Amino acid sequence: MDKRSEANRQTRERIARALLRLLGIKEFSDISVTDIVREAHVARASYYRNFSSKEDILVNAGRLIMDDFGKAMGEIDGGCLSYEGVVLTFRYFREYRIELLRLHEAGFTSIYERLFQEYVVRTAQGRIPESMLRYGVSFYTGALFNVYVRWLENGMEESPERMASLFYTMMAAAFESVGTSFMEGEKVDKAVGTHRCEPVAEER
Repeated sequence: MDKRSEANRQTRERIARALLRLLGIKEFSDISVTDIVREAHVARASYYRNFSSKEDILVNAGRLIMDDFGKAMGEIDGGCLSYEGVVLTFRYFREYRIELLRLHEAGFTSIYERLFQEYVVRTAQGRIPESMLRYGVSFYTGALFNVYVRWLENGMEESPERMASLFYTMMAAAFESVGTSFMEGEKVDKAVGTHRCEPVAEER
């Protein structure tokens, strides 16, 4: 990557992270271009050279969130398809609860659902049958993301561990009903038996 391309990449990242920080304190509709360039410490021309709208920044910000999420998930065997990965998913996205709630209320939830699905598809390639990659991953990630959104709307009263236990139980039962082993390559009956909503310690 040449110096100009790297400088543009860094500028785009600074602008995207600035928007995420602003979402922690303001509604999306109330954030102006001036707010963004001041927060990012970039020239107004740099903003318009890299982005055509605030919505365009959202996609870039979403990719940054997913890149950071992928790094956090790197140590988890099985990624999002494992029970431990589901726990981490709920923990990680809780950190962005204010920003994502504002975006959800503004009608941009689908952007992040699509980016999340793209991430899971990439990480699942070569680990599960192609037929399940085509349809099973869409079912799984759609369910996981929408359970997260409902948890977000309800104020995240349950712990990430509790939510992971509930979700993993429901998913294991769903795949068991069609006789398919999917999550982390485990036998579904084993997955259900291990994570069937057993009591979990609530975080303090």
